[in-house]
Amino acid sequence: MAEQGGVCGVCGDPDPEHVDHDHRTGWVRGILCFNCNGGLGQFRDSPTRLARAVTYLRGTTWQRVLIHPGVFQMCSPTRGRPPSRHS
Repeated sequence: MAEQGGVCGVCGDPDPEHVDHDHRTGWVRGILCFNCNGGLGQFRDSPTRLARAVTYLRGTTWQRVLIHPGVFQMCSPTRGRPPSRHS
């Protein structure tokens, strides 16, 4: 706890209460808050799943793009046509 400065090892919230461990080896990784500990569990401790989640979150900011006067198309910067500078 002292090594982490008394905060969650992921989000930095104060007073974390959950001991996080590697489910394969059993080794303790750190102390986490309830939400971060549960979140890692939901992603099955997989860096690949977490990276895909980050990519998904970054790619879901849909924007209206003017494709013809009065006609708009919804586009995502990471899926489909990137927004024009006039959107």
